[in-house]
Amino acid sequence: MILYSGSYTEEVGPGLSGKGKGICCFYFDGETGKIDLFHTLITRNSSFITISKNKKYLYSFQEVSSDKKPVVLAFFIQEDCSLQPIDQLQISGGLPCHLSLINNDKNLAVACYQKGIVYNIPIDENGKFAQDFQTLEHKGIGIHKERQECAHAHMVCEQGNQIFVPDLGIDKIVVYNLIANKLVENYKVETPLGFGPRHLVFHPSKKYAFVMNELTSKISVLKKVKNKFQVLENINSLPELYKGIPSGAAIKISDDGNFIYASNRGSNTIAIFSFNQENEELLLVNQQETFGETPRDFIISPSGKWLVVANQDSNNIVVFKRNLETGLLVKHIENKQAKSVVCLKWL
Repeated sequence: MILYSGSYTEEVGPGLSGKGKGICCFYFDGETGKIDLFHTLITRNSSFITISKNKKYLYSFQEVSSDKKPVVLAFFIQEDCSLQPIDQLQISGGLPCHLSLINNDKNLAVACYQKGIVYNIPIDENGKFAQDFQTLEHKGIGIHKERQECAHAHMVCEQGNQIFVPDLGIDKIVVYNLIANKLVENYKVETPLGFGPRHLVFHPSKKYAFVMNELTSKISVLKKVKNKFQVLENINSLPELYKGIPSGAAIKISDDGNFIYASNRGSNTIAIFSFNQENEELLLVNQQETFGETPRDFIISPSGKWLVVANQDSNNIVVFKRNLETGLLVKHIENKQAKSVVCLKWL
């Protein structure tokens, strides 16, 4: 299997920087769990990446502030899995931090952290960007004076014909409908004040969603009621003895919907939860050390057998063997061939 990673290559902002080289391509052995680097494309702060369903195109951006003129990037995935640049588009929104292909890969949605701007960019049949794209801007503030001084769009993800954008700055998940190739706001999911929603995942049933809140490291369980999601409960994902500042990062769900995993950068752990759909109960199963510093992103293998963690500040990727019955993780192999990895994606 092929695994791509995005990384920080320079300072993004105070306390956030990296020493990576760009987008890396690894070969991952699905039988042994071994991971080996064999391609690196030098880029600037191409932190997050996404890949088209036909596996022909990879998209990323330069995560830099608006004064440094960030661009969105398009690459063709060649036969040897190296990347050929095919297009780029300058955007005015600063600190793009997440992107996702939507509308059957006909559009690219990009979330920009700096001022809560979201882009909806049409893509042509050759994987290139249309110049006529849609720009949306969130407005508002939160109760956290330093982190919620304005809107901070942090993710874009699709379910059905709706696009969900967790916004850390305004404690809301903005839900858009995709109508005639345009995003039209439908409603907002209100999360508790000061939580700072960052990332979310959907249950296979499509009736539930789980939100990682960065500022509290609590998981918000959402339930769909009359075609709109609302918060059902909030559960702590930090170890009991951890006394540092919460810094929740990624959240992922197993294909069967039975286990939810959430990474915490301050405690350097992954919280493992089980979810019982019948009684709507989310229970903490275990806290797994990540054997590194600042676990930013992680990913479950298509077989479900492996979970791969990128520790951003210790410059290591750790492969865990995953128990499909209990959800528990056991460290298997460590790789130190790439630095400051922020995102992981399977081809």
